[in-house]
Amino acid sequence: MSEFFKLDRNIQLRMVIMFITIAIGSSVGPNMTIYYVAYFGAGITGILLVFVQVAGFIAGLYGGHLADVWGRKRVMLSGIGAMAVGYTIAATMNSPMYINPYVTFFGFLLATVGMSFASPAEEAMMIDVSTLKNRKFIYAMMYWVINLSVMIGAALGGWFFKTARFELLIGTAIGAIISLIIVMIWVTETFQKEKRQNTGQSVLDVLKSYRTVFSDQRYLKFMVAGVGAVVIFSSPDYYLAAHLAETFHSVTVLGIQIFGQRMLSVITIVNTVMIVLLMGTMTKLFSNWSNLKASLVGIAIQGSSFALMFLLNDFWPLFIVAIVLTIGEMIVTPANQSLRAEMMNQNKVGVYSGFSAATRPLGYILSSGIVSISIFIGHIGAAILLLVATGVSMWFTYLAVVMLRENRTK
Repeated sequence: MSEFFKLDRNIQLRMVIMFITIAIGSSVGPNMTIYYVAYFGAGITGILLVFVQVAGFIAGLYGGHLADVWGRKRVMLSGIGAMAVGYTIAATMNSPMYINPYVTFFGFLLATVGMSFASPAEEAMMIDVSTLKNRKFIYAMMYWVINLSVMIGAALGGWFFKTARFELLIGTAIGAIISLIIVMIWVTETFQKEKRQNTGQSVLDVLKSYRTVFSDQRYLKFMVAGVGAVVIFSSPDYYLAAHLAETFHSVTVLGIQIFGQRMLSVITIVNTVMIVLLMGTMTKLFSNWSNLKASLVGIAIQGSSFALMFLLNDFWPLFIVAIVLTIGEMIVTPANQSLRAEMMNQNKVGVYSGFSAATRPLGYILSSGIVSISIFIGHIGAAILLLVATGVSMWFTYLAVVMLRENRTK
């Protein structure tokens, strides 16, 4: 903890903001699908959720561009301000006296767009004030904060969303407003004026700014590796969930019946609790490993573990593999994120951060595609595809780091 207090104040404040925003997002986000289905039906809800993802994708790209034009703080203020307004609208539209699901959807859309808009600037600010020496620790700390906030937020949402929705939504609005106040009063600008891009704010200007990223072969290779990594870590949301629901052998553990869906929850709980309790220890244990070594080993452990899970259907083997994959996740996450920051053009960190976020939906699409074609290839085929994604991620990570090292020697 002493290392945390030695960090730049902006990093400390960003972790506080991250804890608040992720906790409130986790408390209501997953439950809103059930809310929308109840009012709009499953078909319309699916369309609305896709629309929200597309809007967030575009907002992230635009926010990344403006982070290099306006500076970090102004973009964060705009995005978190929109998030606060969105959550406030959603709360007021779900009072005991009046409920309007249509305006509620608009409120959550605005909140999602605001978070996506601010995200590249938040990451760029962190990179501005961190160093190669402390970056791995910072990312490990951030990952710990993320998991702790998700655990708390999910618990609050599961407990209160149905019985005290209005009060829960009021809490999310207050949390967003607190985050806005923190940015407004205490966060300072970290992007030097002389480095800011002298470009406009139109769609054409945004496209021109991202042309730099597309010409950076090293970063593109690392993004290909990133897409493979997304396919790996999104497995619980896609094929693994379907696999366990269909094939898991129900069992009673400590008097509790565990079936497919609950086994997925058990895996998630094991993962989250281990990260919250052991992330600091694991970071120190592997601190002497290079970012490349930690990334390759971590990806291999995590990817092969999920592939093995695609073939398992009994409690204890899945439980043990869940422990192993979490170890891989704790090894790879800080190292890989540190590499990503190192790969970026330091004069256009906002744009690079926006592009990094924009590649994630592609990984989600590929991961969901495994579910679709599993009808034809079965569990073994799905496991092989995940191993291919693992190999692609490892190989392109290696190629990108080789190019980074060659550039340093020039």
